[in-house]
Amino acid sequence: MWVRERDAVDYLGISAVTLIAWVHFPYRFFVYTQIHYAAWWLQRWIDQSPAEVIAVAVVVVAVAGGALLAGIVRSASA
Repeated sequence: MWVRERDAVDYLGISAVTLIAWVHFPYRFFVYTQIHYAAWWLQRWIDQSPAEVIAVAVVVVAVAGGALLAGIVRSASA
């Protein structure tokens, strides 16, 4: 059970590092620009309505935590 979750975390870390390395290539300017725009938009949204951002973050964390807990319980009961 724990090996699968550890593998998922490893894959997530490898994916993040690969994405960062991929964006840093000079011919990936379009992707870099899109990520930069998304970060700028997120910062603007945080500045305009921080309470809304916190509410959305709480909902996302609750749903992700529920999905993780359901996966752990399902794996344990199988």
